[in-house]
Amino acid sequence: MVGSKNVYLSLDYLKAIEEGLNFYDFRYLIFYSEDNVPIGVAYCQIIKITSADIDTRALVKRMGGMLPQSLINSLDLRILICGNAFASGENGYIFNDEIPNIVALDSLNMAIDEIHLNAKKQGQRISITMIKEFWPESFDKMSYLKDCGCSEINIDVNMVLTLKDDWSSFEDYLSALNSKFRTKAKHVLIKSDQLVIEEFTVETITEKLDQIDELYNTIVDRASFSFGRLNARTLLEIKRALGENFFFNGYYRGDRLIGFSTATAFDDLLDGNFIGLDYDYNQEYAVYQRMLYDFVKHAITIGAKQVKIGRTAEEIKSGVGALPVEMKFYAKYRNKVKNALLKPFVGNLKPNTFELRKPFKAEYYKS
Repeated sequence: MVGSKNVYLSLDYLKAIEEGLNFYDFRYLIFYSEDNVPIGVAYCQIIKITSADIDTRALVKRMGGMLPQSLINSLDLRILICGNAFASGENGYIFNDEIPNIVALDSLNMAIDEIHLNAKKQGQRISITMIKEFWPESFDKMSYLKDCGCSEINIDVNMVLTLKDDWSSFEDYLSALNSKFRTKAKHVLIKSDQLVIEEFTVETITEKLDQIDELYNTIVDRASFSFGRLNARTLLEIKRALGENFFFNGYYRGDRLIGFSTATAFDDLLDGNFIGLDYDYNQEYAVYQRMLYDFVKHAITIGAKQVKIGRTAEEIKSGVGALPVEMKFYAKYRNKVKNALLKPFVGNLKPNTFELRKPFKAEYYKS
């Protein structure tokens, strides 16, 4: 109906997410022309956020103390997210190319307003709308949402590694590193050499559901904020839906599963998604850093041009060559008074700061 290479907007992926997260509310939108021809699609997730999902002290600190701790501690909201709560990027909607941007955004806004109205009638009021999240090349056109009453929010950068065309193997990548970081990479590979790394199939994931959940929850519990909590059942459904395009590695020490990582391949891209990790083993075996190098290795193997590896641990990710890319999303409190109060607070939110490492030889950064 609407051509897109974005796997996060494919029917197979959306079915997998909904089946695995059946405790969330999903809404799917189809937009038609005056001739009743489909011209656009969108999807939304409605999730509940409480103070239990947030590191409240970290949030207060990042907002410069502008919101009192007591207010955040009592947080209990239903949030509508246009886009994917569990994947970074522009995954919420798409219109045919000939549809003007303003027409598309106005149509999307009206449809979201209709969802809010219906939820209110059913006694399930939605507090906040979020439209997430956009890359720099979309900033100009998306700024129109500010005219629609939304606040523009700068979130933490997404770390992205661009692969060179002449890298045909992981060894080519290692050769492109300067001597200091090539030594570090080899040290990680030596430390993690005692691990058994297995590519998980549907059958393997099915057998390891409880262990995968435990490892994933360890990561989420340490996060300062989460839009929600995924589960191993959802990862299983995604693997069923996407097959080899959903890269799933398990990391063993002996017979013990101590970590896993997943990434989605589409459109010349490897998008690192979810990890699970037993931190008791991480330092001794460099498990997390090995996962990052394995993302790079797999991306080269499948001929990807970029590896996107997310918003956390920016300094470590820059050590494998990823560079920060600014991202923005848009939010609106459905209560007009509270929305007016929200703007100065969210405007005070700033991305994390970190020391950027540049591990490649100088010529990498010139081309």
